[in-house]
Amino acid sequence: MKNHLIALLQVSLFLLTGCGQTQIYELNEATAVGVPYQEIPKGLTSINASACGDCHQAIYAEWRTTMHAAAYTDPFFQAYWKKDKQTWSCLTCHTPLENQLQRRITQFKNGDLSEPQFEPNRRFDAQLQQEGVTCAACHLRDGIIYGPYPAEQLNAPHPVAYDERFLSESICLGCHEVAETPFSLMRSGICGTGDEWKNGPYISQGYRCQTCHMPEVTRPLVSGMKSHKGGRHLWRGGNSPEQVAKALTIQVIPLDNRELRVDITNSGAGHKFPTGDPDREVFITAKLVNKVGRDLQTEALHIRRLIIWKPIMIELSDNRIEPLETRSLFLTLPSGQNQELTIEVEGIYQILSERARKKLETYYGLKDYPPVRYQFMQKKFDTLGHELTNRPLTTDSK
Repeated sequence: MKNHLIALLQVSLFLLTGCGQTQIYELNEATAVGVPYQEIPKGLTSINASACGDCHQAIYAEWRTTMHAAAYTDPFFQAYWKKDKQTWSCLTCHTPLENQLQRRITQFKNGDLSEPQFEPNRRFDAQLQQEGVTCAACHLRDGIIYGPYPAEQLNAPHPVAYDERFLSESICLGCHEVAETPFSLMRSGICGTGDEWKNGPYISQGYRCQTCHMPEVTRPLVSGMKSHKGGRHLWRGGNSPEQVAKALTIQVIPLDNRELRVDITNSGAGHKFPTGDPDREVFITAKLVNKVGRDLQTEALHIRRLIIWKPIMIELSDNRIEPLETRSLFLTLPSGQNQELTIEVEGIYQILSERARKKLETYYGLKDYPPVRYQFMQKKFDTLGHELTNRPLTTDSK
């Protein structure tokens, strides 16, 4: 009760003063400033991804298909960035290198990370900006290309070195673990995927982000050279129906008194489902259908995180599914005559609401964006719980 009263007092204060936060996540040295300017390493002519792709062809081909490659150019990001008044701190993750920024930070006024001082960046690389989370953003520091291999294992034409971060989740969490501002009423960070992972069951078993999002592959780093075990540079997530379909296991369990229990388990994600952008939501429906296709009963789950953004951020609810957690829906078989019945379970993933999409289109320039809502799962069972079809959709939009 005391916490609720404090929350109400905080909200009242903000409403009365007409104030609200201008930053949606906590600023620190990592989130306020990206990677310092990087020179071209000896032996190379450019740090653009296409130059890396001259030798690392398979990795480059994968990277080009990813949301990392579209981190800056993605119309959805551009519209939301415009809505957020193009705050510089978004670029810390979407174009991490100082080379990619038209303005560079010179200092912070009175040491306050929310008040940066800028000057034009004379070394701005417009092509590199378009590459978003480009190769150099993760691998290049101070003239050395870092990766998961000791230098003596490689015969590289440029300086290389081993960095253990590439074998742990830490390389990912710089961007995928965004803390909430202290002056907000949030239960966890705006993007709390990292904390969700750390609090989940898999980290103690040796799994890491790369286990699912960079599937293991053995291949030459450069065509014609020795093969090395590594990961595919794909990072599939919420924009991929195929990846999303791997998260859930569905079981139908007959109970007494003609009742069926439909169990939905987050068996395949090491974090909450869904995760990432707070606008994402999932709809799960279970239907009891007769042989002519008539729906006799429908039960549904609406899984989401509900946040009020202004004048102060308040998390009203969060019913997302924890790793290994099961949610259940219940269906009741009709009494009387025997019927040929099936249970149909469908999953719909929504990247943002249609209302939010229309607002971005009307006011913030969103154009020609792919559907924000897609089906990622459709399964059928008989009334004994046996699966009749198994059709996770495999269309991969990004």
